Amino acid sequence: MMGDFLYAVSGDQLSMRDWANLPEELLSLILSNLFAKDKHDFVLVCKSWNKSAKFSPFRHSPCLMFYERSNYTWKLFQYNSFFSMALPQHLNRADIRCAKHGWMLVTKPDYTMFFYDPFNNETIHLCKLGRVWKVLCFFHPPTHPDCFIIGISSMVCTKDVEIGILRRGENEWSKSVYQSKSDFKLSVCTPVLLHQQQLLHFLDMGGDIGTFDVGKSGSSDSWTVQSKCLWPSRLRGKIQQHFLIELWDERVLLSVLVMHEERKVNVFRLLVLPENRMRWDPVEDLGDKVLYVSHTASFAATAPRQSMANRIYFAKMHGDDDDVVFYCLSTRRYRTCKCDFSSKKSYGFRDLSFATWITATPTPEFPRDLTW
Repeated sequence: MMGDFLYAVSGDQLSMRDWANLPEELLSLILSNLFAKDKHDFVLVCKSWNKSAKFSPFRHSPCLMFYERSNYTWKLFQYNSFFSMALPQHLNRADIRCAKHGWMLVTKPDYTMFFYDPFNNETIHLCKLGRVWKVLCFFHPPTHPDCFIIGISSMVCTKDVEIGILRRGENEWSKSVYQSKSDFKLSVCTPVLLHQQQLLHFLDMGGDIGTFDVGKSGSSDSWTVQSKCLWPSRLRGKIQQHFLIELWDERVLLSVLVMHEERKVNVFRLLVLPENRMRWDPVEDLGDKVLYVSHTASFAATAPRQSMANRIYFAKMHGDDDDVVFYCLSTRRYRTCKCDFSSKKSYGFRDLSFATWITATPTPEFPRDLTW
């Protein structure tokens, strides 16, 4: 795309000085229509373009990546535009389990597991799963020495959970079974790691919170369950979809709970009460924040434009068209990015099963250590 743009205007025989003096508004507009490698080419044109990219509100804008199994193609949605991607053969029939730091954690039916960076087309191969985990996630870049993978599943016919950890540099999982004092029905949403406490927070089907102390892995007191977090209690059986998000700048934990058959969207903030009890408190306004939610990655960002603030973007499409759905907290209505749909109910939506929101990290220094 970037090369096509430069070629289209080359007939004007613009000098490098002319290129360097383009208005920042125009550079920002160009950047908002570039993806992956084209962004990298953009910053190499000249110093002023490089500087513009560093301060553009679109420089790390999230994109929705999804796999269409009907025609074996990967698509990405970013800045209200769609891109098709030719990805490696080993991603065919793969499931995205988690996405962070520009990397995806991917598994296949034969228990193969690997990290994949779609922005730089790099793969880190891992040992096989060994078993099926209901939730599988990571929290640091896989090239970081502190990276580890967590797997968790609820045990059948008991209140217990099994948690496995695979650390960087290891080829075997460390697994333990932990007892829960109250029933904990694990949801499929990605957990959140509060880094200052090394505490993992999991969300159950009824809105309760399970916490796991990574530093005490293997100890019986490393797993605890906070019950009755959501009030009134009648709401607990009405949750259809669960998402958990950390507001990094405020150190706040949010949940996005989609309720009832009409899929009404509710946002809550986790309050820690006396005696370490936890309670979800309703949130009516996100301020300048926008939320991106999917079962494999959910996160908050500062809206690049005021018009995008107070919205929740889902991994959903409206109808048969590629029209991404978001929910506006201000109006309490679902809308689509093409602006031709508005409704209080979610009928006619398609949930993207093989999808994730993902944000490209700054261009890394190469070569990278891709061994685990």
